[in-house]
Amino acid sequence: MKTLLRIAAVAASVFFTTATATAQSTVTSTAAPQQRLANGSDWTNASVEERRAFLFGIANAISVGIGWDERHVPAGQTTYARRIGAGLSGISLGESMRRIDAWYAANPGKLETPVVTVMWLEIAKPKLKSAK
Repeated sequence: MKTLLRIAAVAASVFFTTATATAQSTVTSTAAPQQRLANGSDWTNASVEERRAFLFGIANAISVGIGWDERHVPAGQTTYARRIGAGLSGISLGESMRRIDAWYAANPGKLETPVVTVMWLEIAKPKLKSAK
């Protein structure tokens, strides 16, 4: 459990770093060290409580990102937090967990895929496309 929670904290940190850098258009000349994100191996080895905690942490990180955007980014400007927030709105943690479980079960050769990538590609992005 501690490992998945640490990875969730790193994922949230990466999310905020990326969102802040994008919003402020900050470009640095040195590359940051690559952060490890929770992937399918972590997900499939985690307990239900660990998975729920991971999704809860990601949901909170997205909420904080949306709040930051509301205060610092013009309303018409698209940000990652706003897009994924819209794509995940109305989807429960339980439904997200079921969809992620199903994706990794259907794609056992893709356990290296980060959980947040599966969330985007299999839950948020399709919902955004159908809303157009």
